[in-house]
Amino acid sequence: MKKILIVAILLAGILFTGSVYFNPFKGSVKILVDGRIIEAPVKNYTVYDVLKEQKITLSLLDIVIPNLNTLVTDGIMIKVHRVKEVNITVAEMLKYDTIIRWDKYLNTGETIDFQSGMDGLLEKEVKVLYHDNKEVWRKVFNISNQRKPVNKIILQGSSKNKKMYTLPRRMTVTKVYTLLATGYYPGPEDCGPFADGLTANGMKAGYGVCAVDPRIIPLGTRLYVENYGYCIAADTGGGIKGNKIDLCFDKYSESSVYNPKYIKAYVLK
Repeated sequence: MKKILIVAILLAGILFTGSVYFNPFKGSVKILVDGRIIEAPVKNYTVYDVLKEQKITLSLLDIVIPNLNTLVTDGIMIKVHRVKEVNITVAEMLKYDTIIRWDKYLNTGETIDFQSGMDGLLEKEVKVLYHDNKEVWRKVFNISNQRKPVNKIILQGSSKNKKMYTLPRRMTVTKVYTLLATGYYPGPEDCGPFADGLTANGMKAGYGVCAVDPRIIPLGTRLYVENYGYCIAADTGGGIKGNKIDLCFDKYSESSVYNPKYIKAYVLK
């Protein structure tokens, strides 16, 4: 019993005097940060202490594995993921569509490029999250600018009626007028007893010609008039002054029921 007591006293003395010191924190740790591996000694440290000693600064978003309060042990790998959040503007092109409209006021085979197409634009403000410079997440948080696409419109004739004047080729709208439209018949009923059936520039009057004010629309201008079709500005009239147009019809019964109305007349090239 005496021997056991003596041994216990000796061991206690060794421990308290430092002749033998047991270090439970012996070894090293590895730190993976910013694409490199740093080796650091193990001490009576937490992960936070190790990073601080190595002068590795952290942002509020950075992720550390294991967490900062973990007590380090020999061989542990500490991983620091750099996290950053960036706001960017992303532009997205909105493609326009091509719309074909069949028009009963144009003959089969007649084509008018009625409206040019224009792509739209969508600008989005996006929040992007990066882990070690690799994108891991993004979210749209605002639409900052939007321009809707303008569709291309092509008019295709569907009528098989015979007309005096037909579209000479595929044409394109270049300008538009808003005009007060009336109708007339080139015979004596509308043009008086001396009507000769000819227009001011010598063309035969009929469906497909119109009277205009040459100060507004020059004679010879080719037009597409809504709900009438293709016509040539070939005539004038005493009452046709300013933004007015008089549409010619082949029959008095047609011109007499054409009520005055505002229409759009499109210049063709």
